[in-house]
Amino acid sequence: MSQFAQKQSLTFEDFKKEALQDYRIACMSREASLIGRKEVLTGKAKFGIFGDGKEVAQIFRI
Repeated sequence: MSQFAQKQSLTFEDFKKEALQDYRIACMSREASLIGRKEVLTGKAKFGIFGDGKEVAQIFRI
């Protein structure tokens, strides 16, 4: 559970900090998928399973 989810109220700065962190995680996940796909398509890797588009669901914390 997120450290901010435990609080009763969330300040704008806390929200902004958490939203930017989530965005960074989503960008890194997408970049990793693109690199992996490139490896498979160029023949450097034999097999790959990618979850593009699911980054937000993966980082959503309740």
